[in-house]
Amino acid sequence: MQTDQNPESPPIEPTRRPMRVAIAGASGFVGLALRQRLAGSFDLVALTRRLSNPSSVTIDADGVEWRQCDLFDPDSIATAIDGVDLVIYLVHSMSPQSRLTQARFDDLDLVLADNMRRAMNRAGTSHIVFLGGLGAHQEPSMLSRHLVSRQEVGVVLGGGDAELTELRAGLVIGHRGSSFRMLIRLIRRLPIMVLPRWTSTPTQPISIDDVVRAFLLVLEDPSAWEGQFDLGIEEEMTYGDMIRRAARGMGRNPITVPVPISSPRVSTLWIMLFSGEPASLVIPLIASLKTPTMARANPLLERMDRSSLVGFDQAVKECLAAEGAEEDPRRATRKRDRKVIHRRSLVRSIQRMPMPDDLTPRMAMRAYWEWLRGVFRPLLRIRTDISPNDGAVDRVMVHLFGLIPMLELHRQPEACDGEIETMKIVGGLLVRKQSPPNSRLEFRAIRKCGVLLTTLQDYAPSLPWPLYLCSQAWLHLMVMKGFRRWLRRRR
Repeated sequence: MQTDQNPESPPIEPTRRPMRVAIAGASGFVGLALRQRLAGSFDLVALTRRLSNPSSVTIDADGVEWRQCDLFDPDSIATAIDGVDLVIYLVHSMSPQSRLTQARFDDLDLVLADNMRRAMNRAGTSHIVFLGGLGAHQEPSMLSRHLVSRQEVGVVLGGGDAELTELRAGLVIGHRGSSFRMLIRLIRRLPIMVLPRWTSTPTQPISIDDVVRAFLLVLEDPSAWEGQFDLGIEEEMTYGDMIRRAARGMGRNPITVPVPISSPRVSTLWIMLFSGEPASLVIPLIASLKTPTMARANPLLERMDRSSLVGFDQAVKECLAAEGAEEDPRRATRKRDRKVIHRRSLVRSIQRMPMPDDLTPRMAMRAYWEWLRGVFRPLLRIRTDISPNDGAVDRVMVHLFGLIPMLELHRQPEACDGEIETMKIVGGLLVRKQSPPNSRLEFRAIRKCGVLLTTLQDYAPSLPWPLYLCSQAWLHLMVMKGFRRWLRRRR
C-alpha cells in the first residue's frame, strides 16, 4: 500500500524551460558556429528568408527551429520572434533580395536594424546581443563607412525597449570566415604580394571559438552584460604581419613588397581579381582597414582570461586543418534564391536624407508630393487627398498630362506612427498587375542619427526590365537627389 508523500518534504520545482534564443543571420559564418554550440543548451530559433523554400517553419537535425522572416518587414519579424527571450543580431551586408537594389550597404543595414528594433518592441523581447565592429567607439570622422555603419546599427538597436549587449570584434579567424578565406586565397595565388599602406594598420583579431565563448558567457546572465565589450587577442598585429604569418603556417614564403599606396579602389580591384571574392564583401572590408582596431580592456575580456584566448598562429593552424569541410554550405541555396529573385523582378531603393528637427515623416511625405507637383508641372498632374484630422496624405494619384493614370498610392494607417509613414502602391500603368501586396513607399525617421530614409520596397515595374533600368530607375534616383537638396536648403 502506498503512503502519501511526507508533508514536510520540499515541493518539487517544475523544470525550468531553456531560454528561447533567435539568431538573425543564422546561416552565416558566426551564426553557423553559434548554432552548433548553442543547440543543446538553448531553444534556438533561426531566422531565414529562403526565397526558394516556401515553408514557414522547419526543424533541422540539431533541433533548431527555422522560421521564415523578411527582415525588411517589421510585421514578419515580430511574428518570427514571438515567444523569444533574446535575439542575437548578426545581420550585415545581406545578399541582394531584389533584382535591383538602389542603396548603399550602410543604408540597408540601418533599415534592417530599425525594423528589428520596432519588431522587438512589439513582441516584447527583452534583450538583444549584437556583434559589431572593433573600433566603432571612436569619433565618426576617424572611421570608415563600414565602421560608422556598425556604430549606427548599435545606436539604433540600443534605442528600443530591449536591453543591448554589443560585442565588438575585428577580423574573426575561422574556417568559413569570408575575410580569412580571402586572405588564404591571396597567399596561395600570389608568389609576390604588394602591401599597400593600409597593411601597416594595427589590429587585434580573435578566433571564432573565442567569439562563441563570449556569446556563451553573455547568455548565462544577459542582464549582467548590458553594454559594449571589445573582443581581441592581447597581441597587437598589422595586416601585413597576418599575411606573413599565415603564409608561414601554410608552408609558403611569398615575396612581400611594401608600397606607399593607400588607394582603397586600387586595392579593392586587386583583391577581387586574385581572391575571387565579390565586391559586396571586398569594398567595405578594404575601406575599414585604414582604421586602427584595438580591443579596449573590459570585464568580459577579463572574465574570459585574455591570456587564454586562442593566438593567431594557433587559430590559423586550426583553420587550415578544417579545410576539408565545405567552405560555403549555403552556396546551392543562394543559387536557387537568385533564380527566384530574377523571376520576381522587384526593386528596392533606399535613399538617405537629412531629417529636419521640425518635420515628422508624415509632414515629410506631404512635403515630398507637394515638391514633386511643382517640379513636374505640367507634365505630371499629382492629386493628393489630405486627411482633415491629422494632415496626412491619404491618397496620391499621378496622371501623365492629367489624363493617363501612372501611379496610385494609399496610406496604410496601421503601419504609420511618429517614426514612419507608409503608402501602399496599389496601381497605375507603371505598376505590374501581379504586384506583391507589400509594395510600398516609406518615409522613415532615424532621429538618433539625424537621418530620413526614403524607401521604395518590393516595387514591381511594368516596363520591360532593360527599359526600366535606363529610364524610370534612373529618374527615381534623380528625383530623390533633388528632394534631398530641397531638404538641405530648407534646414
